[in-house]
Amino acid sequence: MDLLLRLLERRVIVAIAVVLAAVWAGGRWGGYAQGRADLMMHPPADVKSPLAADIIKSSEARESAKLRGLHRVVSAEIAAAKGNGFKVEKFQRLADKALDLDTPKYRSAAIERLNRLRLAIPQKHEAFKPAAAGDLNPDLFDNPRPKAKAARR
Repeated sequence: MDLLLRLLERRVIVAIAVVLAAVWAGGRWGGYAQGRADLMMHPPADVKSPLAADIIKSSEARESAKLRGLHRVVSAEIAAAKGNGFKVEKFQRLADKALDLDTPKYRSAAIERLNRLRLAIPQKHEAFKPAAAGDLNPDLFDNPRPKAKAARR
C-alpha cells in the first residue's frame, strides 16, 4: 500500500509523463535528428570535381546505351510483327516517342514505357498438335542397362 501511495505522488506522475512524452517525441521526430547527424558525418560528394563529373557522365552514357538497346530490341520485335501481317505502325511511333525521353529525369519512365509496349506487341499464334502415344519418351527403368564386367587387375 505504501508503494502505491508513493507512485501517486505528483513528482512521480510528472516524471512518468516526461518519460512518456520523450519516448513519443523520439519516435515522432527522432528521424530528423538522425538524418541531420548522418548528413554531418557523411556530406554529399562534391559534384564540381572533375572525377565526379566524369563518373556521372559515364554513368549517364551507360544508362542511355541501355535505353537505346531496349529500343532496338522493341523495334526488331515490331518489325517481326509487321512481317507477320500485324498493323503495328502505332507501336513504332510510340517506341520512337519513348526514345525522346532519353534524359536523366525521364529515363526510367521511358524504360517502363518500352517494356509495357514490348508486352503489347502482337505475337504470331503457334499451332500445336498433341503428341501421339508412340512418340512418348521410353521409360528408362523398364530397360535396365546391361551389367558391366569387372576389369582385370
